[in-house]
Amino acid sequence: MKHRTFVVTSTVVMFVMTGVIAGLALYSTMAVKASIPGLPDSLAYLPPDSQAVFGMNVQKFIASPVYARFEQKHGQEIGSDLAEFIAKTGVDPRRDVHYIIAAVKSIENRKGTGVVIAEGTFNLGTITNFISAQPGAIKLDYNGVTVWMIPEKDGSSIEKGAALISDTEIAIGEIGTLKNVLDIRKNRTASVLDAPTLGSLIKTLNPDEMFWFAGDPTNVLAKAPANTPLGANITAIANVFGTLNLTTEVAGKITVTAKDEVSAGKLADVAKGILALASLASDQNPQLAELLKGVLIQQDKTQVVLKLNFPFELLDKLDQLHKPAATKKVA
Repeated sequence: MKHRTFVVTSTVVMFVMTGVIAGLALYSTMAVKASIPGLPDSLAYLPPDSQAVFGMNVQKFIASPVYARFEQKHGQEIGSDLAEFIAKTGVDPRRDVHYIIAAVKSIENRKGTGVVIAEGTFNLGTITNFISAQPGAIKLDYNGVTVWMIPEKDGSSIEKGAALISDTEIAIGEIGTLKNVLDIRKNRTASVLDAPTLGSLIKTLNPDEMFWFAGDPTNVLAKAPANTPLGANITAIANVFGTLNLTTEVAGKITVTAKDEVSAGKLADVAKGILALASLASDQNPQLAELLKGVLIQQDKTQVVLKLNFPFELLDKLDQLHKPAATKKVA
């Protein structure tokens, strides 16, 4: 996932995150019961200067009808790859990964940094054997945690690594961010939960949501170009958060908070204008027209809320429309 993706529009974030998670979901051939009593404890390890935090209730996704669709379409294609992955790492994503969280931060004139933490049940011995067998892997003990640093393919640098925190927590990401995570974990210092904006947003989230995100893009948006769909109004965004659930329906809610009520009105007008243009384009496309009926934009003082609610099968129909027709054989 690109580290700067969320700062353009919240909608883009949701679809990027959904795509990544859909790819993970292809690794499963079994449904399990979702039971997550609360948000992951490892949220308290994420750096306080994170600009966006993402979450995925993996078990809820695997137990969903949408997951069953992926299994039906792609199960045979990935079966052998999954078996090999399980044999080498001892990790069965469909069973062992319970929840995933991620945090990202952009850095001026540099690549963004980020970390992903998976919570579940892991066999650290098998994972260690697998990583140590990789060419150039370097083992480091940091704050009582084993960190494996993994060189780039060309061997020119070492930027990423994996921290085997415990048999229920594994973190993967940029080395500097990994060390920051381990420092916070050991010393119990301030985390993203203590951040003025993101901390309060995260604490309002429901852990039973399938996907969720919260972003504080203020610093990045201050430097954003004006030629975006939201124009100069984009710099008025104070924060953005949202949820998405995929069952027989696509149900989501994205909330953008503006700096003041006037700015929120301008953002809502732009969003409604884009939706109106899409509606005009749907005149010749019944499926798109039906989907747009499930999109609602509302303003509530300083907040602009985008609500999604439409049958999941509409996405399948739209996908079929965009696939090139099969070439007819000439007799």
